[in-house]
Amino acid sequence: MKQAKISFLVTILLVSSVAVSCVPGGGQTATGWSGTVFHDGIIYAGTMDGRVVAINASSGSQKWDYSLAVPSSGVSCGQSSGSAAIYATPIVDGDLVYIGSYSGQVYALTVDRGTERWVYPRTGSIGAIVSSPVTANETIYISSSDGMVYALDTTHGDEKWKSDEPLADKLWTSPTVVGDRLYVSTFDGHIYALSVETGELLEWSFKLEAGFASSPVIYEDTIFLGSFDRHLYAVRIGSDVPLWKFPRENPAANWFWASPIVNEGIVYAGCLDGKLYAIEAKTGEKLWEFNAGNPIVSSPVLMGRLLITVDESGTVYVFDLDGDPADEAVPWRIIPIGTGVRSSFCAHEGLVYIRGEDNWIYVVDVDRGQVSWSFPLTIEG
Repeated sequence: MKQAKISFLVTILLVSSVAVSCVPGGGQTATGWSGTVFHDGIIYAGTMDGRVVAINASSGSQKWDYSLAVPSSGVSCGQSSGSAAIYATPIVDGDLVYIGSYSGQVYALTVDRGTERWVYPRTGSIGAIVSSPVTANETIYISSSDGMVYALDTTHGDEKWKSDEPLADKLWTSPTVVGDRLYVSTFDGHIYALSVETGELLEWSFKLEAGFASSPVIYEDTIFLGSFDRHLYAVRIGSDVPLWKFPRENPAANWFWASPIVNEGIVYAGCLDGKLYAIEAKTGEKLWEFNAGNPIVSSPVLMGRLLITVDESGTVYVFDLDGDPADEAVPWRIIPIGTGVRSSFCAHEGLVYIRGEDNWIYVVDVDRGQVSWSFPLTIEG
């Protein structure tokens, strides 16, 4: 019953976000979780009206724009073409951009022109895709709201396998691939291990009474992920008990929704309680915390020795990990962009690329401590 309530709550939050994006004239309101990815000088982003947009990072001009037109169904905006909302962040592998839509299709688009290389399934749809896919071994792996994991050939989009049965009522977290295994976390508190070659469920799995809110992150032989019981967990692969949970006693004030990152034995985790935590990976001991004062919905990002996080208000915090350990919890830069942020973001060579809740892309120059330029994603009706 507890897990059903959590799943229902998250479903309501997501469906509400889709609903408020549907406005007359094809415009968009401030909503959505699809973030940015940077590849070979181009920024890619998905939109709530079902477009993938490529922007030249040097000139700030649009390179191409592709609409994912599918049959109208579910909670789409009701356009004749059935525009598909995009919650997942695009990924780039080789000469293709991959994206999943809320209406249940996976697209492969060429990076140069944004032309469609393939779509899966070729007719119909699978469950809504909320999380970003991952690629490995010339295969793209997708979690779906039908509770299944799908493996597709990256070149042609042919199905290699799908899980034998639903792993949960819905899957809204990204899978993680390490070697010959794929790991999936679920809202009902499971971590499953699957064969990357066949999709077969492997012998080891892990069960927690509370559900997992974030995608699994693996460092060495340990999985790190956040739970709806307001703890961050470290689970050693092969074990049936947690290595540790953080905080050790009283839970945090809110969920660890975003996936943490791990660097040089330290876990950096943002929380909806507005704090960024630095935690010793082996012991779960807190090294430091920083209170942003607003929920942190997005995962932190490393750019060299700089740690970057953005809170929901749209304030960018930059931490210098080469500084004195006592000063690591003090931001080196604080840069407001002036709009809310819930989506993932990326950074490259001193610039941070952020999709705001107002549907603009903001390019933040860390050294100058300011927004360098911005680009609108909204189509005016």
